[in-house]
Amino acid sequence: MIDEFHVMFMYRKIQAEAATTDLKTLNQLLKKFRKVVSERREEYYQEIGGKKARKLKEKRLQKLLEKMKSDRISLEDLYH
Repeated sequence: MIDEFHVMFMYRKIQAEAATTDLKTLNQLLKKFRKVVSERREEYYQEIGGKKARKLKEKRLQKLLEKMKSDRISLEDLYH
């Protein structure tokens, strides 16, 4: 909820600044804003990809452990 209020506050602040700023400066800000948004989006997608990769590894490990259990192999046997 706090994030939503922050976004609303920033939106109003940007509106107030835009009223007193020339069009050229606003276009420059828009270009920078779009660049930052695209970078953040890319980071977010990479993070999601990393999470999916970890989940896949965890699934594979779980299947391996289940297979070991069905074959009556314990982790202690592997360590010795």
